Amino acid sequence: MVAAGSNTNSGPAIGDEVQLRRGGEVVSGIVVEDYSDQLVSGPALGRDWAHPHRWAVALNSGELAFVDDGDLLTEIDGKKR
Repeated sequence: MVAAGSNTNSGPAIGDEVQLRRGGEVVSGIVVEDYSDQLVSGPALGRDWAHPHRWAVALNSGELAFVDDGDLLTEIDGKKR
């Protein structure tokens, strides 16, 4: 879902290459979905487990990772995003 009038439009966009730390190493992938319109806090969610994450990232390894803004590295190949 592309953010249209969402609560935040900061960070990468769908189709952007990103890097994140996973299992102690840095991995790369492409953002395939932005769930910013569906982010809900614990009390509003009605549970304190399985909170939704902001981004779906298709990793170059073929895996799909669900991550938050803080999980993304701010530099790709030494260049700030």
